[in-house]
Amino acid sequence: MSDLRRMSGLDALLFSMELPEQPMQSMTMAILRPAQDDEQRPIRISLDDVRRHVACRLDALPAFRLCIKQVPLGLHHPVFVEAADFDLDQHLSHATLSAPGGPAELNQLYAALAQRCLDRRRPLWHLTLVDGLEGGRQALVLEVHHCLMDGAAGLILFSNLFSNDAAQRSGPAAGWHPESAPGRWRLIVDAIADHRRGLGRLPVLIRKTSRGLATSRKADARATIAVPRAGADAPPCSLNLGFTPERRFARAILPLADIELVKDVAGVAMNDVVLCVIAGALRDYLAGRHDLPGRSLIANVPVGMKASADSSRAVGNYITRLTTSLATNVANPWVRLLTISAVTRESKRRLVRRGRKVATEWLDLIPPAVFSAAVRRNSQRRRSHPDYLDTNVTISTIRGPVRPWSFGSAVVEEMYLSAPPNSGVGVTFVVWDYAGRLLVGILSFADSVDTPDELASGLSHSLSELVTIARCRQGESATSASGFTPCARPVTDQSAAVERVLATRFATAGSRRHSADFLVDGMYQQSDQGG
Repeated sequence: MSDLRRMSGLDALLFSMELPEQPMQSMTMAILRPAQDDEQRPIRISLDDVRRHVACRLDALPAFRLCIKQVPLGLHHPVFVEAADFDLDQHLSHATLSAPGGPAELNQLYAALAQRCLDRRRPLWHLTLVDGLEGGRQALVLEVHHCLMDGAAGLILFSNLFSNDAAQRSGPAAGWHPESAPGRWRLIVDAIADHRRGLGRLPVLIRKTSRGLATSRKADARATIAVPRAGADAPPCSLNLGFTPERRFARAILPLADIELVKDVAGVAMNDVVLCVIAGALRDYLAGRHDLPGRSLIANVPVGMKASADSSRAVGNYITRLTTSLATNVANPWVRLLTISAVTRESKRRLVRRGRKVATEWLDLIPPAVFSAAVRRNSQRRRSHPDYLDTNVTISTIRGPVRPWSFGSAVVEEMYLSAPPNSGVGVTFVVWDYAGRLLVGILSFADSVDTPDELASGLSHSLSELVTIARCRQGESATSASGFTPCARPVTDQSAAVERVLATRFATAGSRRHSADFLVDGMYQQSDQGG
């Protein structure tokens, strides 16, 4: 038997985080436009078509064949093994929406699937073909446990699954010969040997961690922009309840051209604009419920890492994270955008100084029994102390395909992704550009966000505010030589004095002030007064 394929520490952590009320699968909704026959009637895909399509691509979908085998006594991280008794039919199902088969019915089905855990006795994925959509369309809902892949690996999976490339049609499981599963003693012996190797790497890891922390502390002391601290600076609010297995789902489409306009005029990154659009929607949502915290919401933003020069990685998680302010205590949309951009840039710098891979390298050395105990303790502590939070919201951004994908004879018109809310983060946003449009998937605990459709519509309103300001600034810039101002500055726009403060990177306030607040205290008051 070859060497065991052990989960990384991050994979094992994501596996351990699953609780009955906290499923940990990432999900995808693909909306299909069926092809038409000579009489313009839709040629719908059947479950048999789905079965044949997937079967012919199993060689290119290694995650679909992997089971998880845990090490006895929790001595080490579980291992991936090929499922010797793999049965494709166990991973495929069919559903029909109730009338009228609109977005509400499809979102409700999606949320119902998100609230159930995948069967750990089998490879951790499931694919549901959905009929009954209005307009003769169909949908596919794909669930894959987060321990199997991150966004980068997911893109590889999507490109192989949603493709009619002849290279993928190699016949059912051609050349696939699963190995026999390792026995109890093999797992124990290999775990002990792996830990011995880990102890050998420990001195180097300690030195690398110490150097990174020392470098970061010196740079942080000189920095004029404060970065919010995970586990310390997130203000409690209704977004972070998350104690029910019931889920809610909503989706939105945003014009990519509008995002790019704001990006260009403001001179910020596209991700900054996305964060600001979501921040505006969250601010309005919470304010409408009289639940907007005085301090800014804190976002957890996953950051990808290249995996050992492997550009075609299809299994595993190679991500770290940064935390940033969403500046939700800033009423002015434009100042909010500039604040988010400045804090996010500084957060990225700190991540680089401390080492992107350091945290994941430490996770590799921690036994899963510690993970499991920490997950249970965290859940219990949050129930008794609602203010015990890591961050408020998770926001993932992914680069998608330029042209739409296909599934058999059908075109994938739209595709929405979602990440599992967990550990007090009651709502997650996954944003990606698909075939020229920005598509947003919003998944939440029902007790955190009961009506995510309000957030979805709020995204459009938040973006429109930024676009209005951007167009006005664009017009002012184009006519500044003549001294003519074509449109008045929006009432939400901030004074030049505030922008000068932003441009000088926010002069440092008191050394012990709340790190998520001091950037915007004065601006928040001024903008709320009409500034």
